[in-house]
Amino acid sequence: MSVKSEKSMASILDRACDCALLHQGGEADVYELACDEGFYALKWYHSGCRFEESVVDRLKHLNIPGLYRVRESGVRDNTPYLVYDFIEGVSSADVPAMPVAVALKLLRGIVQTLDALNKEDIHHGDINPSNVLLCKSGNSLQTLVIDCGIVGPGALAYAAPERFQGKPASTQSDLYSLGMLLFRWIAGVDLLESDDYNNLAAQALAIEGLDISSRLYDLDSCKPQELSALEPLWKALLRESPENRAEDFDELDELLEIALESIGVGEVTAQTALQKYAGEVLPEKMGRKFPTEQKSAFPYSQNDNENKKNTLKIAVLAILGLILITTVFFVLVGTKSPDIDETGNLLLQKSRSLESVESGIENRGNSAPDTLPPAVLKDLPTPVSE
Repeated sequence: MSVKSEKSMASILDRACDCALLHQGGEADVYELACDEGFYALKWYHSGCRFEESVVDRLKHLNIPGLYRVRESGVRDNTPYLVYDFIEGVSSADVPAMPVAVALKLLRGIVQTLDALNKEDIHHGDINPSNVLLCKSGNSLQTLVIDCGIVGPGALAYAAPERFQGKPASTQSDLYSLGMLLFRWIAGVDLLESDDYNNLAAQALAIEGLDISSRLYDLDSCKPQELSALEPLWKALLRESPENRAEDFDELDELLEIALESIGVGEVTAQTALQKYAGEVLPEKMGRKFPTEQKSAFPYSQNDNENKKNTLKIAVLAILGLILITTVFFVLVGTKSPDIDETGNLLLQKSRSLESVESGIENRGNSAPDTLPPAVLKDLPTPVSE
């Protein structure tokens, strides 16, 4: 396996060389990670918070226009985390109030993305301004949706009434959240505001009692013609019962198109409005290098793969060296062992010969033997004749 292949198989967390904290939220902190091949966003969850694994695992295999790309997920240091492509853009939670035409046009982009996601039987579950980024598209704007698969109701000011009751995300709950998002974009403030969970739940249940048009009028956010064009949208989205909301995203898209026509905005006019707003909210230079001034410590412990590899190499070399030394030792000792064994055998044979001679003599008593064993006769001196 090549070095490049080994690197691509390593976790993005371990390939990262720099880290910068971008946002601290109630559910998780978001960091930017710099790797050799590019930049990623890391969502590092707080204790007790997590994501829906089945949803995230499916997102890794999807490439839907307007939806972020999840690259990695898991648990590190007993903490759930998500890694997705870093996106050059601004959070829609940080932009000023939008002209109605801009808000309607951008919302149509989100509707198309959620409709494609819905066809994969996945519901977002946490549509709110922080989870919608505004990105540059030529001289214009486009939306990009992030953070699917939340466990829980999500941002409470945007959660449908049934989500407070513990029901799972659905097409209808996402439609409700889109209504809340549209109001925020146009008004610049949330429709429902409270720091108390039960209070927000009660406000959501009483949503149909709010006169949204009057609220927008008081905020001087819309012209009378725009207020009239928006009224059907509030009735299709901000309803207590899911059954009373729009049937699906296709129906909402039609309503958005009708609203744009009602205020006299065609495709050309809408694009012009988008370009003007893009110039107001997007930095002049979107492309940038890693923010060196904002570098921070990694929130997790990195696995130093290179050190592990070096340690493994040293261990393997040490074992091979020990085996080599042992082999050489036995080879050297082995070349001498035949001499030692041969000497031992000769000594044993001589000892047995002498024992047999002595035994023979004892058996015959003290008298001289008639004959001596050949082994003894062989060592006797041969008489020399005169």
